[in-house]
Amino acid sequence: MTIRWYAGLAASATVLVAGLAATPASAAAESSTADSAKLAAGTLKDPETGKNRTYPAGQGEDVPVVLGVTNVGDAPVDGLVVQVRVLNDLDLTTKYENCWYAVDSNQETAWCEFDADLAPGASLAVTGAGISTSPDARAEDISSVVYWWMSKQHADAQGGIQALADKWAGQGTKAVRGTGDLLPLTTPSGELGGIGGPLGFAGVELVTPPTGEPTATPTPSATPSAAPTAAPSVSAGAGGEGGGLPVTGAGTATVAGVGGVLLLLGGAGFLIARRRRTRFVA
Repeated sequence: MTIRWYAGLAASATVLVAGLAATPASAAAESSTADSAKLAAGTLKDPETGKNRTYPAGQGEDVPVVLGVTNVGDAPVDGLVVQVRVLNDLDLTTKYENCWYAVDSNQETAWCEFDADLAPGASLAVTGAGISTSPDARAEDISSVVYWWMSKQHADAQGGIQALADKWAGQGTKAVRGTGDLLPLTTPSGELGGIGGPLGFAGVELVTPPTGEPTATPTPSATPSAAPTAAPSVSAGAGGEGGGLPVTGAGTATVAGVGGVLLLLGGAGFLIARRRRTRFVA
């Protein structure tokens, strides 16, 4: 497995990353300057673009991020240790037996140890590392995974991974060892790329459903709820507010005839009533 490193950028990048990643600063300084092993952190490259990959994940999903290391020195490295840090809506949800875990405010840290030999020019990597997004993760609270490789010899010289993890725990707390299976260390599936030095970043992208999707519209029924009748009502031709056309034809003649008969009957009734009223008064 090969990896390309930019030597001119490595020195300045290591200083910059150490400054960004130092929490606490004393622990970062020790780990970045005292290790005799020549290790370079890297994640998988996109074979089409040649750039480092960004790993997509939805809310509440595992992140298949690849955290790799290459021995860029001339001597083999016997045993490896990686520190993994995540912030905000990235969580260390799977706790492995070969790791110690610390929490400080919005930062979670894991220190993991591997009994593996890394020959000069060879590369190894962990995939996932138990990292997941929060169920209600937001894109603005998703950042890169920060990881830091060192030799086991260097970690042991500082008291081992438990002592190192305790330094990254919040005030009044201690690191806790994982109880799950061992976190495996395997050969990466492709070329690794990084900025040089033992510190590396792996980008994570939150994938969420589109928020601008139109809501589903109800399917119209086969028969409209207010379908017009076959013929207009009689009132439509009476010059009402609707302003409809007058109704003509046989229906109109029948209505007019009935109306005339009622008018005559009404007039006769009125006359009879008047005569009875006059006789009563006389």
